[in-house]
Amino acid sequence: MKINMENNNTAILKELGSRIKRNRIDMQISQKDFAEKAGISTRTLSVAENGGDIRAENLIRILRVLGYIENLNLLLPELAFNPEDYRVLGKERQRVVRKSDKNEKQWKWGDET
Repeated sequence: MKINMENNNTAILKELGSRIKRNRIDMQISQKDFAEKAGISTRTLSVAENGGDIRAENLIRILRVLGYIENLNLLLPELAFNPEDYRVLGKERQRVVRKSDKNEKQWKWGDET
């Protein structure tokens, strides 16, 4: 299955789990040995392979053993430094400031009319 925006989170987790399992089997490593190598429990690996929700740290450990850790750069690419930010702000941007909309309604308590 190709993962895309139409897939819900459950379907994506199941697909990722299936891919983890296929890769582990292709490496000819048992769950026990793989989990030991990754530094996680066999139960955690089983949950991941069945599409369950696991901690991000455990996913990183799994990806490291599979040899896919550097693919995380594709997931969230490092953004290039924008020189304009430094010129205007004198430093790299740290947050976004929302500009107020003059047409936006002013907030009121529920008992105000």
